[in-house]
Amino acid sequence: MHQSLSEHEQLGPSVLLIYATVCVGNIQKLMRERAVPSAYTATAVLPREWVVPMSRSAIAAATGLPRETVRRHVGHLIEQGLLIEDERGGVTIVPGAIQDRGYEPLLEKLLTEFARTGEALLRAGVIEVRSGA
Repeated sequence: MHQSLSEHEQLGPSVLLIYATVCVGNIQKLMRERAVPSAYTATAVLPREWVVPMSRSAIAAATGLPRETVRRHVGHLIEQGLLIEDERGGVTIVPGAIQDRGYEPLLEKLLTEFARTGEALLRAGVIEVRSGA
């Protein structure tokens, strides 16, 4: 993931970890849904009410990075136009970033690699699929 994104954005490992954490944290409300509404699949821009801002403290807790490091890197990501301050508090990714920054091919590459990794872990017996709820 770092190699793929750093080819596109030139982010160091800690900065990428923060950015990825915010990206995942921002969609947590949607991911709790049993069925994701079809309007919000693929690379559709989510309405702001579905985006959950993340505080710098939450980012630090999720990444294990020191709060001051997170604060500094978040400031840098805001300056680069990758994150924005949300009026509800915390930060979010810029609406439409996937399309505006040309991330579609990057996401396809990352998802292909995630799928390959999952299949390899299944074959090796590291993970297993269980049926039922």
